[in-house]
Amino acid sequence: MNYGATEYGENLVFEYRFDADDDEQIADDEYRETIKFEINQEVNKFSYCNTELANIDLVFTKHCYCYFPMDETKDVVPTGFIRGQKASSNVWKIKMDLTFYADENRIIEGNFKLE
Repeated sequence: MNYGATEYGENLVFEYRFDADDDEQIADDEYRETIKFEINQEVNKFSYCNTELANIDLVFTKHCYCYFPMDETKDVVPTGFIRGQKASSNVWKIKMDLTFYADENRIIEGNFKLE
């Protein structure tokens, strides 16, 4: 399951969420990823690329019962881009092409709805 949501606050906070299918016969196999970022709520269009991503508090999180060994080669800032345009009063069209941890690429395009 995939979805994108937007929340008002001091800034607009966008959240993309991916929930993997789980097998009821296997304990603790659940897996989820979230990508969150925030922008100024006064804008109707935005684009952030590479070093500019630091300006939007971009966070990628994996939720699972997984082991992630410390690997200094993966301790790098995200690269790529996030672009968005307000489509209506409660919908944003968002496109992301991001690389996290030096080698984990995520390409996402869709509508994010204000909740």
